[in-house]
Amino acid sequence: IENRNIFDYRLTGSEAGGQYDSDVLFYSRRIGGPPHRRIGNDPDIDYYADEPSNMTILGAAKFSGKTRSGLSIGILESITQREMATIDYEGVRSEEVVEPLTNFFVGRVQQDYNEGNTVIGGILTSVVRHADDADLDGIHRTATTGGLDFTHRWGNRAWVLRGNLVASQVTGNAEVIRETQEAFEHLFQRPDAEHLEVDTTATSLTGTSGTLTIANYGGDWIFETGATWRSPQLELNDIGFLTNTDEINYFAWGARRWQQPFGIFRRVQWNGNIWSRWDFSGRNLYRAANSNAHFFFKNFWRTGLGFTGEQLDISKNALRGGPAVRRPVGGGFNLYLQSDSRKKIMAGVNGFYGGSYDGVVKFTNAGMFVQWQPINAMSINVSPSFTRNRRREQYVTQLDYQGETVFINGRVDQQTFSTTVRLNYNITPDLTIQFYGQPFISRGQYRDFNRLTDDPLGKTFGDRFHIFKGQEISYDAGEETYLVDEDLDGTTDYSFGRPDFNFIQFRSNLVIRWEYTPGSELYLVWSQGANALDDPDRTLFRALGDNLFGENATNTFLIKATYRFFR
Repeated sequence: IENRNIFDYRLTGSEAGGQYDSDVLFYSRRIGGPPHRRIGNDPDIDYYADEPSNMTILGAAKFSGKTRSGLSIGILESITQREMATIDYEGVRSEEVVEPLTNFFVGRVQQDYNEGNTVIGGILTSVVRHADDADLDGIHRTATTGGLDFTHRWGNRAWVLRGNLVASQVTGNAEVIRETQEAFEHLFQRPDAEHLEVDTTATSLTGTSGTLTIANYGGDWIFETGATWRSPQLELNDIGFLTNTDEINYFAWGARRWQQPFGIFRRVQWNGNIWSRWDFSGRNLYRAANSNAHFFFKNFWRTGLGFTGEQLDISKNALRGGPAVRRPVGGGFNLYLQSDSRKKIMAGVNGFYGGSYDGVVKFTNAGMFVQWQPINAMSINVSPSFTRNRRREQYVTQLDYQGETVFINGRVDQQTFSTTVRLNYNITPDLTIQFYGQPFISRGQYRDFNRLTDDPLGKTFGDRFHIFKGQEISYDAGEETYLVDEDLDGTTDYSFGRPDFNFIQFRSNLVIRWEYTPGSELYLVWSQGANALDDPDRTLFRALGDNLFGENATNTFLIKATYRFFR
């Protein structure tokens, strides 16, 4: 299918980018992922559970191809087994279902017309879980999505009009549908969301999404503009990937290209973006703009820089179900430099520095990569990255106090380090080896705790948050708990646990591919993963070194075969 992944159905996919660009109808890691139900352990009452970390794939098959008439077809079918957790409570063992027998299906068609200038397509995804109601607590019984899309090009393919329309429906008992309505992607329970209401009797949820864009990619001046929406009821995460709902986004991207060499440049491009977002009540939530310049030199080096500025930022999910809160607007600069990609050794660096204009938020990121090609058949790439995120209004928890919900936030200093290692080795044209590995660590430390005031949309930080001072807050080191005495009467009004964290993760994949006959391949895959939690007071690299290859590592071995019927 012309090197395209026919199952890649993005809800937006624009040149302007945006957080909504990651939303897809099919996300392959849902198949064989972690079970939805977690039992957990409680040593205080002698309660332990042995739970599977991933669903077992009983079988999977994929068929894809394209006919001479321009019809592309893709079908994927997979079944995962019923997963059980073994529970030991005071020496007595029992079992509970954590994931029922599940069927996953994806079907995709696209038809080319007008010499490929017009493409019309559709997609259908389905998840069906086979179990009694008692085994489906917290899990959808079915999840179905359908989509129609089109692309039309004209003017020597310079002009492009794209659009899609998607509908989703999930079903289950009333409890799981209520949980879906209150999940992070939806948050129907928000007290200021007058256009939303939690329906505690509903046993299904149906939502829609759509995108329409028009672009011109011909000539020196090019542009793209469009709009995309996600209704509050849209739900894709059983087999897809969805970050937010209840939003309407407008975006525009334009660029000026200098495509002929001049001076020291092979070519130059400047581009700008604007974004604006509303919820379904019509409230404007976000406005921002961005400008970038890219310089391609005659010696095949390249560099670029850019600036992003925000005008408005109101978050409807920062308080995890609380009211929408104004976040401080700010800006940031980015810069990158990359050497000649034709050389045996290629390297690059990149960085971003930004924050809010009032100093409430500060963000720094720095990264680099080195790619070495010792022989034509082998390449090695190492890409370390460091990020530091500091903000004074990071959500911590919410508590009940005197019949009202108190939202606790704090000043967080989060540092994250990761390194990605990739190796590709073509032993022969028919036999290749690929390796991917990534150690990752993120540590967050909190202080200067505060609570939300009655004015979450206030102009200043002091309007929105009250910082606990002096005897209002104390720390119990033995219990690792903060104690709050709001009325200063010497009695604790409420408390919350220490939110500091130090999370370590290692992921790796080793893939051997053998093309045993032209167009038909056999894959051998070894995946390894390990997660660990460490003392938040330890340094990043000491904690990473001690936990990189932990005893709790999981190993997964896969065999995949493809066969091409027609050539």
